[in-house]
Amino acid sequence: MKKRINFSFLGLILTSVLLLSLSISIIAHNISKNQEKAAIKDRAVLVADLLDNALGDVDSYFDYANYDPDTARISIIAPDGKVLLDNKVAYAETLENHKDREEFITALEEGEGEIMRYSRTLRADTYYYAIRLKDGNVLRAAKTMSSINGIFAAIFPVITIITIIVIFIANWVARRLTRAILSPLDDINFESENIAVYDELVPYLRKINQQKNEINKQISALKERAYTIEIITSNMNEGLILIDKDGMILIANNSAMEIYNEKDMLKKNILHICRNTEFLQGVKECLVGGNAEILFEQNQKLYNVYFSPANSKEGLSGGIILFVDTTERQKAEKQRREFSANVSHELKTPLTSISALSEMIENGMAKDEDIKAFAAKITEQVKRLIDIINDIIKLSEFDEGKALNETEIFDLYALTETVVESFKENQKDIDNIDINIIGESFNITANSGMIEELLYNLIDNGIKYNLSGGRVTVILSREPAREPTNEPKWCKVIVSDTGIGIPEEHHGRIFERFYRVDKSRSKKTGGTGLGLSIVKHIAEYHGGRIEMESKKGAGTTVTCWLKLP
Repeated sequence: MKKRINFSFLGLILTSVLLLSLSISIIAHNISKNQEKAAIKDRAVLVADLLDNALGDVDSYFDYANYDPDTARISIIAPDGKVLLDNKVAYAETLENHKDREEFITALEEGEGEIMRYSRTLRADTYYYAIRLKDGNVLRAAKTMSSINGIFAAIFPVITIITIIVIFIANWVARRLTRAILSPLDDINFESENIAVYDELVPYLRKINQQKNEINKQISALKERAYTIEIITSNMNEGLILIDKDGMILIANNSAMEIYNEKDMLKKNILHICRNTEFLQGVKECLVGGNAEILFEQNQKLYNVYFSPANSKEGLSGGIILFVDTTERQKAEKQRREFSANVSHELKTPLTSISALSEMIENGMAKDEDIKAFAAKITEQVKRLIDIINDIIKLSEFDEGKALNETEIFDLYALTETVVESFKENQKDIDNIDINIIGESFNITANSGMIEELLYNLIDNGIKYNLSGGRVTVILSREPAREPTNEPKWCKVIVSDTGIGIPEEHHGRIFERFYRVDKSRSKKTGGTGLGLSIVKHIAEYHGGRIEMESKKGAGTTVTCWLKLP
């Protein structure tokens, strides 16, 4: 805009200057020409008066030898057109007849005549003025335009210099005017109610200011909306990807990028991110307006992936892909199925024995001396059923968060001694297995019933899967917290045995419910197969964790960390 205004002013001024210069030049040229014509007429009239009245020496005007080239050409022409005298030609009789000259004819008829035409004699555009003498001859004065143009040529350089100076001044003035016009526009403050600018622009500027405020409100609303959407999508556990109709990724939240281990997925084609056949088929479905759902595995996790088309007023604009992590749900479902199968199996075994023994007694198939033994076996199987049911109830309470949140202060060392004594009293035939406790007496705040259950299960496993003459060692210790406090915050319970050990391939599943490494030995030793699973839940209930180290034939060490308040 600034350049346009500047060039407009400059063009206007230059056009004015050029027109003015041209006008002055034309006027000066015309004035010079008219003055010269008047001078020629005056000279012709003067010579005519001298000739008519014989008042002077007229011969000097026709003295060719003394001819001045800047003087006018003077000729005397007879009525028949013959040139009698000419101050530019030594021998006038050599000149052609002038009877057809327009100025000559006009002078004979009207007394005087004039014309501008090209002269072959003078070889230039020439002005002719003719006047009739008293004796009937015609006196003609002529002068070439080159002499007249010489006057204009003399003033033209001055006009040119003045024009150039005016052009520079015009350029400076145009710049100043442009700045003066645009300066108020540059200084407009749309935030102010009083806009100091040209009155003609005030309505437009107020309208612009109003529209600007509306746009700012809309932008703020859009930013707030985009920020809200970004916060929601960024904190979603579900992965979200939005693609256009060509499959280019427009939006991908953090969860989606973590699924594919991609730091930046924007502007990439979904085909380059995932090449799973079922996944790409789902993308294809949603980009033609359909819906799809697949179970998808990525990075050892299971996702339910939902594909939906994204429609707008113009039609289908892309697709939405939602990843819902169902790993835990699928795992829980798998565990539920396995648990149901295991419970059915575990309950079926003692129930089958009870049913068979009861049926034999009922039908009189059992001898009198065998009834007592059958009753003992029934009692044993019933006890096993009760143990299984109790363990299942305990695990259900942990799963549903119904475990009693009761804590008390008690001596862990004394509690451990009580558990160990119960084994020694109730299991005198434990193949001479030695049980030792290492540590010192100290108090902890925890659920004493759960801790007793934890110790019992760990020591019981250490005994069941040990060798004759083996050893079970229980190590109790407190772990101090890091600086700045030195108060004990962790309690560590280690139960180590010298038994048969656990092969490495079973380590990942040893804490699963009903999982047994050696099923034949488990049947022999008894147990529900839920002990270690309960131990794990108790440790996690107290904010801790459980670790295991074992090798086949080299014993097992279970370390349980309990977080103390």
